[in-house]
Amino acid sequence: MKRAKKRIAIIGGGITGLTTAYRIKQKIEKEHLPFELILLEESLKVGGKIYTMKNKTRSIDLGAESIDTRYPEALELIKELGLEDQLIYSEGNKPDVFFYNRLYQLNYPTYNGIPIRRNDIWKGNLLTMYGKFVTYTSYFNTFKKLEKDVEISTYLKRLLGDEMVEHIVEPFFNKIYASDLDKIGIKASRELVYEIEMKYGSLQKGLAAHPELLDGSGNYVTFKNGLSVLTEALEEILKPHIQYRKKVFEIKKSDENVYVLDINHTEQVRVGAICMATPVTEYAKLIEHPEISRVFGNIETASVGYIVFGFSKKDIKNLPDGFGIVTPRRSDSFVTSVVFLDKKWPALNKEEDVLIGVNFGRNGEDALVSLSNKEIEKSILKDLNTILGITKEPLFRIIKRWEDAVPQFTVTQEEDIFHAKQILLDEYPGIYIAGQGLAGFSINHCIQQANVIGNKIIEYAKKQNCL
Repeated sequence: MKRAKKRIAIIGGGITGLTTAYRIKQKIEKEHLPFELILLEESLKVGGKIYTMKNKTRSIDLGAESIDTRYPEALELIKELGLEDQLIYSEGNKPDVFFYNRLYQLNYPTYNGIPIRRNDIWKGNLLTMYGKFVTYTSYFNTFKKLEKDVEISTYLKRLLGDEMVEHIVEPFFNKIYASDLDKIGIKASRELVYEIEMKYGSLQKGLAAHPELLDGSGNYVTFKNGLSVLTEALEEILKPHIQYRKKVFEIKKSDENVYVLDINHTEQVRVGAICMATPVTEYAKLIEHPEISRVFGNIETASVGYIVFGFSKKDIKNLPDGFGIVTPRRSDSFVTSVVFLDKKWPALNKEEDVLIGVNFGRNGEDALVSLSNKEIEKSILKDLNTILGITKEPLFRIIKRWEDAVPQFTVTQEEDIFHAKQILLDEYPGIYIAGQGLAGFSINHCIQQANVIGNKIIEYAKKQNCL
């Protein structure tokens, strides 16, 4: 059995684990600390849900599709790594909404579909006159700080009215969370609208004060060669520390706050500090504790999928004004969103065919992900016929599934997770958790977590070793 009390282990090689390891490596080298760093990845490659593949001359992302520029963390890391010159920015304004068998462009300032100006509510035909009136009057509601978390849908409907949320706003939020907004908490989701309302006392005032947050061209970035450019850069820096095909099955507490990792059921490694950067559903499997099992063993997840089609330009009858389309839950479509990749990323427009990316699956409606590729394609093409008027067979298709990929935190689980973190602090000092959804769902939120936890682990390890 190996003994290395000063060893730090990162479990999981997604963007969170890679960034955490990168921050720890920086600290070790800068301060000449006597710690050994290892990153354990169960597959043959790192990156997690950042997954890029080549198609002819184009790089296509089949997991995370872009980075939101309205949050700073990812761009700061990209600049630090010297990758800025490889970035490309989104074009094509913002998605259309498909509703009542029609495409609607929101031709006024919005944030995730939310109108910034009250008078813009009267525009368009997505709301009934009654719905417009309810939304208009809701803008005069006074701000109330939440004592406890509430469902995103409840929170938004208080601000905007039922119709505005169901017809327009919910599709934009579903694209982010793949969630049932009647379950997931507004505070648990770390959604910006709540933070803005708390700060300004009015969501509309806050958004008006931050025009950089508005939907439109430039909201997103990727790299010329796909998002894997970021994870590959981190992988190159961390190469001496990464161990592939190393699945951790259990973490056991030993003497003096040292932990023993069961790796592949064939190897045991002793470590002094751990970051569990795995899916949150794995925590209960790694640590045997009744409360950890209760909190993380019963979290619902959504399975999602992404399919990229190539079509001839003449095959598309109904083109959106924006770079893509979002669909309300009540639209009776398996499609949650559509992205015209060549329109959103003009730098990809090097071929005759048009690239269309389709997201499908969300909490409560993710059964399609479990079907065969042929059945998935048939269902999605039927929806694309309705939405875009496409009747021709695609020139090619690429399907990627992400089963149980998106955790669905309910309004009660923020308190539960705080409780679980306290148990780790008290009974398992030196173990930290960093998973998707714990502090938001985007790449930015993952990097933000990693920046904080990387520093916490180093500070803990220094105290343990009297440094």
